[in-house]
Amino acid sequence: MSKYIIIALFILLQTTLGAQNLSPEKQHIKDSLTAQLKVDSTYIYRPQKYRPYINLDQRNSFIRNQSININGLQLGVLVNDRHVFGLGGYNITSSSKQQVKTKTDKNIPVNRTLDMDYGTFFYQYTILDKRFWEIDIQSEIGLGTYDFKYYDVNTNKLLADKSAGLLVGGIGPLLAFKPTKWIGIIGMVGYRFTSEKNSTLNFNGFYYSYGAWFDIRQILRDYKFRYVKKRKYKQQINQLLLSS
Repeated sequence: MSKYIIIALFILLQTTLGAQNLSPEKQHIKDSLTAQLKVDSTYIYRPQKYRPYINLDQRNSFIRNQSININGLQLGVLVNDRHVFGLGGYNITSSSKQQVKTKTDKNIPVNRTLDMDYGTFFYQYTILDKRFWEIDIQSEIGLGTYDFKYYDVNTNKLLADKSAGLLVGGIGPLLAFKPTKWIGIIGMVGYRFTSEKNSTLNFNGFYYSYGAWFDIRQILRDYKFRYVKKRKYKQQINQLLLSS
């Protein structure tokens, strides 16, 4: 182990002596390379007014105490790292479209199937953005359609079939925990309200979602600076020292 330490110290000493013995011309080149690295770093990590936003929004909810899962995709633009404006599209998963036992408004046992999809315009505002935590509030409003069917529990005969459009809205807080600058955990709880007044359906209710959070911009920034610009800078400096 001591042998490796001595070798490392020798290399460090040689590098230091080489840097001290640079000619004025080569010292000027070294200073120019260092200044350029600082300029590149400032440019790579510069604030950006507009950035794309994408979110796979998988929500869990309940309709008349029956759990449903909703898949969604949000696309938008992030403005000044604080405001997000975008569009979202949602539909019920295939497993949530299967028959479930429930009761009508007249308390008659039936099997029910449900299909629902909707699109929204959403706005998300960052209330708090710290190194490890971020708190946002998201609101949305949009339009959708639904179709539900009732079947006899014994004969599976179709008893009712209704399709209609509806107005959909929602609001809720979003919390992100960021143990690193590149990846974290995100969770959301919100309340959905609709224009449908049928008490049998009762689309209004709470929903929640959770998943992984990725900062693609930060990943690309760090890669470009550390593994492209900085590596090239070190290679140029080493070549300069070896030639002195």
